[in-house]
Formats: sequence, structure tokens, C-alpha cells
Amino acid sequence: MLIQQKEISELISCSYHKIYEQFKKNCIKTYYLSIPTDVLNYLKQDLFILPKECNLHTGLSSQTENTKFIGEASNFSDEEDDDDENVVPEFPEFSKQILEILDKLGGSAFIKTNWHSPKDAFWITAGQTLKARDLSDVYQLLKASSICKEDLNIVNVENFHQIVFKKWKEIHPGTEFRCFVRNKNLIAISPRDWPQYHEHFKTQKNDIIKDIVSLFKEKIKNNFSIDSYCFDVLRETKDHVVIIDFSPFNEKFTAPLAFDWSYLHGDDIILSQNNDEEDDNPEFRYLANNDVGIQPNPRNNYGFPLDMINWFKNNSNANEQIQNLSELSIQQQADDDDEQ
Repeated sequence: MLIQQKEISELISCSYHKIYEQFKKNCIKTYYLSIPTDVLNYLKQDLFILPKECNLHTGLSSQTENTKFIGEASNFSDEEDDDDENVVPEFPEFSKQILEILDKLGGSAFIKTNWHSPKDAFWITAGQTLKARDLSDVYQLLKASSICKEDLNIVNVENFHQIVFKKWKEIHPGTEFRCFVRNKNLIAISPRDWPQYHEHFKTQKNDIIKDIVSLFKEKIKNNFSIDSYCFDVLRETKDHVVIIDFSPFNEKFTAPLAFDWSYLHGDDIILSQNNDEEDDNPEFRYLANNDVGIQPNPRNNYGFPLDMINWFKNNSNANEQIQNLSELSIQQQADDDDEQ
């Protein structure tokens, strides 16, 4: 992906470890770790070997043990005599810091890199969740995520890349919203869970808009470093909105969800040039009742990578391993459907 210098600057402005220090009173409790060069190089590699420390701590899932992801370097190499590929990596100090943060957050966390979570790698953990409960979960999610690998390759600035740990909490998908800001005007709001139907959007529409606009005007509008950007929020109850993330106002990095980028950039949206009370009257789009039909589940966009399936096929208990993972996937899909 070709990225211009202006876009890199906007990405840096939206990096979570930067915005958290400014808006922490309105965010979920978070810790973050700078990724050392050796760990960064390890996370960028395609070879799937977990660090040695993962074998030294309890909490390893049966799924992890069955598929031999931990320290079984020879299983992932066609050249078993290649010493470089058979060396199990070690990051004792960094792994210790991860464990300390997990402990501070109550034993589990939602993790991400500077801009994205490893949502394409949920399948690899026990129970197929983004909930990181131990070292193995953290390293597995980051190693298996192509999305996070892209993040780690975008900005070549030493000591810039971070692993972000947010306190884990169960979030109803109908309480998350993406907000679009253009030239310091809040122009649009979309459910994050687009295009799923949530009945309360219709009855609470005005309150949702009012609460988000209030947070934007009071905390964000005159305090963010760039004029056009997107931000995600959580609104679980009336009058209480929490900042989840920021991202560039750019189709390369941010999904428009209920909108399209030609509309968000277009002349149909009239931007105010002052700070009077008529500013920030965003359009809130959501799936209306008469539009409800069979909607795709976003989780279906991500599944078991082909190279992982091929690896299973080269092992003696391949059929059993694939069947176990498939059953986990089906069960997780059923659980998701029950929650909606």
C-alpha cells in the first residue's frame, strides 16, 4: 500500500498511545508497551513459533497444546536442519512486562497495535475470542494477524510501535459507534456493528446523537491535533460516552460502515466555518426495521489461513485437529448469533 507523508503524519496523530495520554479520563483503562526491535522483528516474521517463556507459565489452552504452536519450531520448517529456523525465540524481560500488565488489568485484556486489533486472528485462541488471558494469547493473536503485521510495517520510526492493552469488558455490539469529523465538523455517525439491526437505535436516536455531540464538543473538537479524522465511541448508558479509538479520515485506513467515502468527501455535506451552536449536526445512519434481512456476520470475513490448514494436513493427527477447530468455529458463531 502506497502511503504519502501526509497520511503517515495523520496515522501518527491517531496512534492510540498518543491519544490515550490526552483523553485518558474518557477512555477505558489502558496500558501500553513499546515494542523492542528484536520483538518487532519477531512479530513481523511469518514463521509461527511462540517464545520460550510461553512454556514457562500456566494457562496454556488445550487447543494451543494440541496444535503444538509452542516451541515446536521444527514443525514449521521444511528444512529441519536449519539452525536459524529451529531456534525458539526468547524475550524474558518483555514477556515479564506483559504479564505484569495483564495482572494490573485483572488477568485479561483486549490488545491491539497502534491502530488495529487482531480481529482476523480470533480463531487461534481458546474459545475463539480476542480476550488475551496469558502470554500465549498475546503472542498468538499478534503473530497470526495480518492486520497487525500491516500496522507494524507502516511507520518506520524507532521505538514508535506499541502493544496496547485495554481492560477487558464485555461490550454489546449495539453500543459502539463510529464518528466522522471533517474540517473539525462532526458530520456523520454509524453503528460499528453495521449492517446489523438493533431495535433501540430508532427509539434512542436523538439521545445517541446528543450524547456523542456533547462528548465531541466538550472533549475532542478543539483538542485534537488534526482537523479531519474518525473516532469510535462506546455508549452503554444515557449521558455516558467513552472514547474507544481514533483513525484517519481516509479510505485506506478506515471503513465508512453505513456511509461511503464519496459521500463523506462530497459537496452534499455543508461544513460550518464557525463555532456557533449550529455546528455539528451529524447524520446518524442505522439499519431501519423494514430493511432487516439476512445480514452477513463480519466474523465470517476472517477464518483459518490456508497455510495453517496446509500445515495441519502435513501432520499425522490432521483430521482431528481440523475438526476440533471447525467445531470451535461453529460453536462461536452460534454463541454470537445468540447474543444479537
